[in-house]
Amino acid sequence: MQSDILWNEVEELFGKVQHVSIATIDTDGFPRISPIGSVAFIEEGRGYYFERFPQAMRENLDRNSSMSIMAVHPSPMFWVKSLWKGRFASQPALRLVCKAGNRRNATQDEIDGWLAKVSSFRFFKGHDLLWKDMSMVREFEVLRVEPVELGRMNP
Repeated sequence: MQSDILWNEVEELFGKVQHVSIATIDTDGFPRISPIGSVAFIEEGRGYYFERFPQAMRENLDRNSSMSIMAVHPSPMFWVKSLWKGRFASQPALRLVCKAGNRRNATQDEIDGWLAKVSSFRFFKGHDLLWKDMSMVREFEVLRVEPVELGRMNP
């Protein structure tokens, strides 16, 4: 994996976000971006996400395994402090350039981990509609980590 970014910085940022954007390539060669809230890491440079709803993304990856995952720092205070100081204390956004693996059945540990992540929403009607039957994951390999360049404010 290529990167000047330390892996713990990747895990730290991705651990703060509620969802990431995953870009794939459609049949016409154009990017298609989908929001995914279930990205988890297995080890440095490897992860997975639950793949239930994004049919077009699934078809794109079955045809072309190239994908990119982007996380943006979610805290408004992070942005206000950074704008005030004129400098980001840490990376405001990271892009992972990846190769997708095959879909597979989720393990019980993966399902339990996902349900724990969304447990604060379990009393809402939408919880079960969105997340109750998560059973398939797609693994990915991170080929490189890129900072999202925001000029002189980048760390």
